[in-house]
Amino acid sequence: MQVNTLFYIFIFLCIVPINVANAAAKKLLFCYEDKEIAPMFLGAGQEIPTQRPGASADVLRLLDDAVDGVDIEFVRKPWRRCLKDLESNKVNAVIASFREGRERIAVYPMDEDAKPNAQFAISRFGSCLLGRDKFRSQWQSRDKFNTKTFTIAVPSGYGLSAVLKKEPLFVHETVSKESAFELLNKGVVDSSIDICQVNKIKTSSYPYSDTDVKALFPPYEFTLGYLVFSHQFYENHPTLSHKMWQWVSEFDSAPIYIDYLNSAKQPQN
Repeated sequence: MQVNTLFYIFIFLCIVPINVANAAAKKLLFCYEDKEIAPMFLGAGQEIPTQRPGASADVLRLLDDAVDGVDIEFVRKPWRRCLKDLESNKVNAVIASFREGRERIAVYPMDEDAKPNAQFAISRFGSCLLGRDKFRSQWQSRDKFNTKTFTIAVPSGYGLSAVLKKEPLFVHETVSKESAFELLNKGVVDSSIDICQVNKIKTSSYPYSDTDVKALFPPYEFTLGYLVFSHQFYENHPTLSHKMWQWVSEFDSAPIYIDYLNSAKQPQN
């Protein structure tokens, strides 16, 4: 009897710490847009894909496995709703670029100058114009043109960055990035836009290999995405928040993003 009692006590002591650890894991509700934003997040609607959910989702799942004390749950909503819910702490985190004023609703990893610390960015993308040889040559002398000389195909809702709005470009909106690339391939438009650099690695998701379409380097814009927290979550869990930022800074996410960009290429003729 005594042996059996000691055995059960041993089993109990082995199990309890595991249960306590699981119970101590803080749920982090992460919100992302219910539209596809490749390569970061794939699929659309409120469903969370279990397979190939997107590069950013994969990185967050790896973070969830690596960092003790956090249990990440995903929810999809319209982007404005994600930001609104972050402000009220109905969700705890999003991935977002930095904009003036956004720090009122989100906590960024800041440096000593009170600016976002690029070391802790979860994604670093360079965006380039795409075009054929003729377009890339003429683009170099675009200052001579006073009108919107070049046509550019971009997915609806994408919009042009402040940098490109100043350029002589006439925007043709499409239903998807694939449609924009198809118009460029057929010569209907002069240019389009693609992620051409991840960190310092050049890449592309343009699927047509039998053309002279190439990216125009250097990138016209670099975009950094940060894992940001609601003010309430950060105030309640500052140590855990910094542990997650530290993991992000040490993890090389570029291969995951590049893998998704390469997978988006479908053989075209």
